[in-house]
Amino acid sequence: MNPAIVDGIAVILTILVLSRVAGDNPLFRVAQYLFVGTSLGLAFVIAFHQVLRPAAAGLLSGDSTRVISYAVPVVLGLLLLPRLTASSRLSWLANVPLALIFGVGAALAIGGAIIGTLAPQILASAQFGGETPAQLIGSIVLVIATILVLSSFYYTVPRDTPAGRTTAAAAAIGHWVLMVAFGFFFAGALQSYTAALAERVDFIIGWVRTLAGG
Repeated sequence: MNPAIVDGIAVILTILVLSRVAGDNPLFRVAQYLFVGTSLGLAFVIAFHQVLRPAAAGLLSGDSTRVISYAVPVVLGLLLLPRLTASSRLSWLANVPLALIFGVGAALAIGGAIIGTLAPQILASAQFGGETPAQLIGSIVLVIATILVLSSFYYTVPRDTPAGRTTAAAAAIGHWVLMVAFGFFFAGALQSYTAALAERVDFIIGWVRTLAGG
């Protein structure tokens, strides 16, 4: 296809999406439906070629190892189908694969957070030897901020005791630390969105200049 036509389609879709600034309108909904439909179509094609067809070939191959390895996920997938019906008599069967999905997902998320984030931060904070003064100050600030943020989630200590009042004061500071952290996150997201918007606007201007022969 001609690159100018492809760029023109991209420009039209970009304008349709940006029309959301004026509120919900049919133009934006057209772009939304195109995006959702294309995404679902692509997901179905990928699932068919990379999941369903290999599973069917494995079940029909006659190899006991392949049959067992593909039969288990196929059975778990079939257990989800009762949720599509209006009857609730067999819908409990879907709890088995859903429990496996959420259990494995939660375990992977927690394990990744501990191994990839929490443990390296603890180890880095505990290594005070051979650091420059700036690195030492950064490690101390990290430890103090971590303790303050964790104290803001500690609700079981009685507030009328000295330990409770200390925890409450630390929790108040921890809330402000959280707000500052969220502010940095939102600022980073806004910067990314602004850069993406600038790139799209520059793309549209460049396409118009190309059509005008500029």
